[in-house]
Amino acid sequence: MKTSSWEIIIAGFIFIGVAVYLVSQNSDTSPSQKETTSADSIHINLDGGNLRVIHLKNLENIGNLENLKNLENLKNLKNLENLKNLTNFLPAEVQAEFEAEIDAVIKEFDEESVEVQIDRDEATVSISRAVSVNDGSWNAVSPGVFTYVNEFDATDLNEADLTLPFGSIEVVGSSGSKAKLTIQASGQISTRAQLQSKITTSATIENQKAVFAVSPKESLGKDHNIHLQATLTIPSNSGITTVTHGGHISSENMHGAQFYRTHGGHITLQKLHGDVNAKTSGGHISLKDSDGSIMMSSQGGNIRTENSGGNIAMKTNGGNLQAFNIKGTLEASTNAGNIEIRVLEINGNSKATTGAGTITIWVPSSINAAFNLSGNSVDIDNELNFQGDRSTGSAKGAIGNNTATLSAKTNYGKILLKKID
Repeated sequence: MKTSSWEIIIAGFIFIGVAVYLVSQNSDTSPSQKETTSADSIHINLDGGNLRVIHLKNLENIGNLENLKNLENLKNLKNLENLKNLTNFLPAEVQAEFEAEIDAVIKEFDEESVEVQIDRDEATVSISRAVSVNDGSWNAVSPGVFTYVNEFDATDLNEADLTLPFGSIEVVGSSGSKAKLTIQASGQISTRAQLQSKITTSATIENQKAVFAVSPKESLGKDHNIHLQATLTIPSNSGITTVTHGGHISSENMHGAQFYRTHGGHITLQKLHGDVNAKTSGGHISLKDSDGSIMMSSQGGNIRTENSGGNIAMKTNGGNLQAFNIKGTLEASTNAGNIEIRVLEINGNSKATTGAGTITIWVPSSINAAFNLSGNSVDIDNELNFQGDRSTGSAKGAIGNNTATLSAKTNYGKILLKKID
């Protein structure tokens, strides 16, 4: 018999309890009544893995099952050892394993509780988890899933730091004065004690700064079979630093100084303002609807930005770069990849360089900018009023008033300057 979750075991207890009840009811029934009354049928309905509903079709006196509500607080069922006697109803070959499951459930009592609902009209018994989350500690919410929650007043908060050894991080800026960190741990962990034997969680909130860190108690390796997912909701104007050594990062609606770092995941950013620094060792970065002084770098992934402005820098060692609908200044650099730029307005000197790849630049015909282009070949759209010197591998001149300069260079590739349709 495969080891089961506590819900399955509880459902088994209820099944056995109802069976005992039915046996006792039938023992008081005359032989003639037994012949004319059909047996009660019991069905266990699994709703999303969290709800057990037992339908008692022919059980007239369902009120006698009210004592099932003793299950509402498992913490008071320390005497569950006595339920091992019920294994006498089971086949001999599974009794030992069922008793082992009871022992495992007993170990979980400090973390689990259930709610029992009796519906006489529908003749049903419903058992569902009653989740009680203690702030600032790990709590079990379902088999193999544990949650850490820390809520605090962020009225005077200037900065928040969050570090994970692995797993994803989501940052959400809010307009309120409250902050909340939720970390979910899942995987091959059966008890809170087992989880806490593998990781340590610390929280320090003082001097207008909140610092949260999860760290492994030992080297877990790549096969640690634990996944962490953290969500931090803080006031938008707070500074934020997030670091994960193996997961994705996303951030939305933040306005303060921001630093995002992952060693092996993607970074997704949108609706950001202010100073932003995003780094990933091997993932992609995307930025949308943002403005400020923004630096994005990847060791080997692609970087894409849309509908953003300010001073934007994009750097990757081995990926492609895309910057669409940009206003402001742009610096785009890749050692080996293509670069695509769609400029709406240039407010300062910008440049794009690649060691090997094509650079494609779209500009409106009304743009005011100077251009310094160099590659194996340079092609400029005839619809653009480019004035200057041109040759096969270079072009230097301007469209409109040369208030700012856009330089582009590829060592092995071509440069295309096109009009935005």
